[in-house]
Amino acid sequence: MNETLYIFLEGKAKGWFEDTVNVVRKNGKIFDFVLDGEKIQPHDVVSIEILDDVIKEISS
Repeated sequence: MNETLYIFLEGKAKGWFEDTVNVVRKNGKIFDFVLDGEKIQPHDVVSIEILDDVIKEISS
């Protein structure tokens, strides 16, 4: 299991996410997530995505 997948699964287990998650992508790949109220860098690209789809993408 890669570190990014572990972080998303941990967040899901701890209730940090509902059905969607704010995802940060770098070079088109999922890099991290952003919680409500969390600051992001000006160069970060953030999108709202379905949590299960994100986990599937990371798993493959």
